[in-house]
Amino acid sequence: MAFPLHYFVFAPLVFLALLACIVPGRSPFAVVKDAIVAIRETRGARLAAGAYLGVLTVSLIESHFDDALTAALGYDLTGMVHDFEGDFVLNIQNAFLAMPAGDFVIGVLALTYTAGYIAWLALPPFALLGLNRRHAAGTYACAFAVNYVLALPFYLFAPVREVSWSGITKTRSLLEEHWPGITEPLRAESALDNCFPSLHVSIAVTALWFMVRYGNRRAAIVGWPLTLAVILSVLVLAIHWGVDTAAGIPFGILCAWIAERLFPIPDSEKPDRSEAA
Repeated sequence: MAFPLHYFVFAPLVFLALLACIVPGRSPFAVVKDAIVAIRETRGARLAAGAYLGVLTVSLIESHFDDALTAALGYDLTGMVHDFEGDFVLNIQNAFLAMPAGDFVIGVLALTYTAGYIAWLALPPFALLGLNRRHAAGTYACAFAVNYVLALPFYLFAPVREVSWSGITKTRSLLEEHWPGITEPLRAESALDNCFPSLHVSIAVTALWFMVRYGNRRAAIVGWPLTLAVILSVLVLAIHWGVDTAAGIPFGILCAWIAERLFPIPDSEKPDRSEAA
């Protein structure tokens, strides 16, 4: 039950709560309805929807033959990454496990990794459309797709296994410990050796880039801590190595920059920094 709850209950609830916070004075359901109308009626919004569906399709296909490809390549870079950074992730995980409220904090981070991340990556188009920034919404969707396009060669030809499933560290799979059985369905769209760079980190950073630059003050207020929580979650849960995590930050900024060059956003959609929340 963990996977359906996270993706079909918790994530939508977090999404609606964030949308209500960022677009005040309007029902989040009304914002979603208007966004769906925009997707049906405008070419840019249809392209944005196509980008999401395309990424999902490619991700599902790639994850099913990833193990066979890695075997065919005949090499795995996990050991090299571990030799480079040592027990960095293990030390972070142990520090959180030793905290007085460690179990609670780790539970929050686990929920952030699943439901919070899904809500955050889906939020910008709806929030930006709700703020009448249609070009910015479409460009974010492009940046979202660019993340996957640029990461795919790494996932295909530079296999790095998740820390807690690598077999070469003493880290614990805390996500699986909190919600037994959640790992297997997650593998349907994210193979165990698709680690470098961390797309959780890069897409969270891309979302933050657009919400800070083209959203409002509320978007920045909720975006910074949520993005930092996503970054922390991949380390504490021993899903990504420090190298993956660090690489994800400039990677996400690069993807946002590329999308802005491909689909420039007019100055009229760049909010005044003194704009009230």
